[in-house]
This record gives sequence, C-alpha cells and structure tokens, in this order.
Amino acid sequence: MDINPLVQDLKQIRSQLEAQSSIAHTPVPQQWEDFVSLCTIRSGGDMVQFKPYEYQKLLVNLMRSYNNIVVVKSRQLGTTQAIVSKFLHDTSLNAASSSVCFMRNGDDVGSLSRRVKQMLQGLKNYVTPHNDSVGYIKLKNLGDIYVKNSSREGIRSLDSITNQLYDESAFIENIEQIYGASSAASALVGDSVSKLIVSTPSAKMGWYWGKLSENNQADIEQICQEVAEGELWRDIPGFYYFVDSAGTLKVVLHWRCHPVYSKIDKEYPGGYLAYRMRQDSTDEEVVMREYDLRFIDSSVAVFTSDLVRSSAIGEWEEERNKTAEYFIGVDTATLGSDYCVAIVLKKLDHEYSAVAMYRKRQQTSEYNLYEIGKLIGQYEPDKIAIETTGGVGTLYLENLSKEFMNYEFEGIKTTGDSKPAMVTGLQLALEKNILIYPAKSPIKDELLSFRRLGNKLEASSGQHDDTVMALCFALAVAEKSAEQSDFWVEAGEERQVYRISDGY
Repeated sequence: MDINPLVQDLKQIRSQLEAQSSIAHTPVPQQWEDFVSLCTIRSGGDMVQFKPYEYQKLLVNLMRSYNNIVVVKSRQLGTTQAIVSKFLHDTSLNAASSSVCFMRNGDDVGSLSRRVKQMLQGLKNYVTPHNDSVGYIKLKNLGDIYVKNSSREGIRSLDSITNQLYDESAFIENIEQIYGASSAASALVGDSVSKLIVSTPSAKMGWYWGKLSENNQADIEQICQEVAEGELWRDIPGFYYFVDSAGTLKVVLHWRCHPVYSKIDKEYPGGYLAYRMRQDSTDEEVVMREYDLRFIDSSVAVFTSDLVRSSAIGEWEEERNKTAEYFIGVDTATLGSDYCVAIVLKKLDHEYSAVAMYRKRQQTSEYNLYEIGKLIGQYEPDKIAIETTGGVGTLYLENLSKEFMNYEFEGIKTTGDSKPAMVTGLQLALEKNILIYPAKSPIKDELLSFRRLGNKLEASSGQHDDTVMALCFALAVAEKSAEQSDFWVEAGEERQVYRISDGY
C-alpha cells in the first residue's frame, strides 16, 4: 500500500488540502459596509461587486437596532439580498451565528442559495465554505445559514437560531405555524434573536396582514399610499419606517427609493409603472399591487373588509340549542388541493351563526363522509345542502342520504346563474348584520380573498373559497326554509299548523 501510486496521489492531495486550510485568512471586516463590498453578485448579466444602495444600507442599519421587523415592499428592490448579506456577515464573524431563511417554494430556495454562494466567491481570502449543499451553507469553523422551503418545512429540529427571515410571507399558506414553531428554535438565544417578516402586498387578510396592520397608530394602507405618492418618507423618498405600540419596527419600501427606478420614472413615457407593465406584459392591477404597495383593490373584492371583520365575533359551539334551527352546507372535494368543507349554520331569532365546521383536504371520501356524519348526528340539522356539480358531490349525497334517512337533503348545482345568486345572499346577510362566525377560522380570510374577476367569482390566486361556498349552501337552504314558513289558520278558538312546502 505504501508504494501504490494511487495511495501516494491521495496522500499528496490530502496534504495539499490540509496546507490550504491551514493558511491564515484575512480578518473579516467588522463593519457590514466594508464586508459587503467584498461580495460579488450577479447584476446586468455580469458578476460585479455588491455596492449597496442607500435604502439597503438604511435597512441593514435598522436591523442592528431592532429584533422584530415587518417589511412591506415593492418587488425587485434587492431586499432579500441585503438582509441575507447581513446574515452572511454575522455568520462570517461568529461561529455561534445560525440563520434560517424561509422561502416561498423550492425555486426560491435554489435562487437564494446561489446568491449566497455568489457572494462567497468574493470572500475566498476571508472565509472557507465547509460544504456544498443547497439548503445548508456552512462556513469552516464559523456559523451557518439554512435556506428552507416554507411550503413544507419548519425548524422544530433546529436550535439556537439567531436570525430568521420569512420571505414573501403573504403568499405562504402555513406561515403562521412555521413562525410559531420558531419560538422553540430561538429559546436559547433569548432577546438576541432577529426576526424579519417580509412580503410584497397581497390581500388584506391572513397572518402577514395581521402582523403588518396590528398595533399601529395609523392605517397601514394609508401609510403605504402616501409613501407611494411621494408624500411620506424618512431619510430618502420611498423609504419609511416607524415603531408600533408593541415595539415592532414596520418598514415600507417603495420603488422610489431605488435610484435606477426613479430615473426611469422621470424618463419613460407614463412613468415607472407604465414601464413595468410593458416589461412584465401584465395588467395595471398586478403592477399596482406588486410595485406600488397597493393591496387588493376593493372594486374586485366581493365582500368589504369592514363587514367581514365586524361579523367575525362568533364562537364554536359543541352543544345543540334545542330552540334553534340548524343547517349544514357541504362543499365536496377530491384528493387534490381543494378542501372538503362542511359548515354547521345555526338560526335563532332570524340571526345566523356558524357554530361548527369540518375542513380537510387530501382525505379519502370515506374519511370525509364519516366526519360529516358526525356533524349530522351531533347537530341534527333541519336540512343538509350538498354541492352536486361534480360527480363526487353526487356520491356524497347518495351515501349520506342512505345513512341518515330521517334527514332532509338537497343537492345544489353551482352554475353561472346560481352561484352569483347565492353569493349575493351571503352579501346581504353580512350587510344586514345577521350572520356571524368565529374570528379564528378560515371563513374570515376566505371571505376577504373572494374576488370578482370579470364574470367569475372565485378566490384570489393562491387562496381558497371552500368555506365561502359551504356557507353559501347552508345559508341558501336556510333562507329557502324560512320562505316555507308556518302559518296559522284560525277556526274559532282552535288553531292548526300547516307546513308550506314545494308550493303546496
């Protein structure tokens, strides 16, 4: 073995690697501004030095002073690049530094991982990568950075996380659960942990909107509009920040803070937004939302946010009220991404309240039928409405009506005429303040994201409308039942009750 040429070559290679690793690195600059100028990034088709813009410097400077930051931003500002460069600086200085970046999907994970490795290309004399993984970047004898797909991963298995980035949080369905799990991962770090929640605008709903809009002294939507119009800013136009009553820093980043975009705005006919519409080949609504800090336009939202939120005051109820009427609406689904939803609607004194709900997806029909059957047995509804537009709905109707022969069922087909009529009925119930539901339920968020797109009524991109439709079905049969009301026929001192049904 000692004279084997292959073994000798391997020994020589190992000696070279050990010699290289033993070479003393140049000390990493203590200041982020000096550090980041060493990094290389891709820009305009070339690899260039990272020369941060003023707004990126301001953001990183704020990161030094505040642990909890919520950012609303225009697209393509390099916000994520700036934040991760700060994480990389921490990682290069401190062996105990451990950062995690939650990205929207796998493509974003790969993109950010490549950008981090590109920045490391300019740091060869300062740090040495310890591995070549996509989702985990470790520096030799120093800290690390995790880049994770937030659509399916969490950080329960990690510990002592010092920096956390939740990117494009408005577009991640389970972001609240992931954020909640982060508390355990940062327990040992204490108050030193840094958390950044970042996104471009979406609907005025969900966890991100709640984080952005809570504890503010002024309306965040109005703030965004004033920043976009150039009326409100700090330090430089297009950059605004304030601290809310809970001590969280809120940052608003508009394209006006970007010197190149501001120049385009002055030189391009129609301004920067017109330039974006042409470059992206998209419509005005998308450009206004993604670049001009506008949340979903109320002109396309079916249910006004004020009514939706004011009606979210109900509570789940486990016991049946014997003096009330009950109705169940069922929106069926297959094993795809849609939810199978059954909502129990209670009617008492001409007012409605959602008191129970089953909502699951990617379950078998047998499992869904069993759970819906439990609701029927528990609340003994006066009527059950099941959508039968698809074949699976008919299957549910047939199976449940056979199992619960003493209950009244109604199949509902959603057509171009019936769906708008049912949605209008739901609108009227909200406007009359006769319908309530629990605040911590998907009903509120789905109502807020329900939109009118041309002649279509549907959830906005990435959202669901299954609870909206199940609520529509339950309300439709409840209103129909009310029209078939009892009446009295007086004959002397005797009275008889007749049920008006099916026109008789």
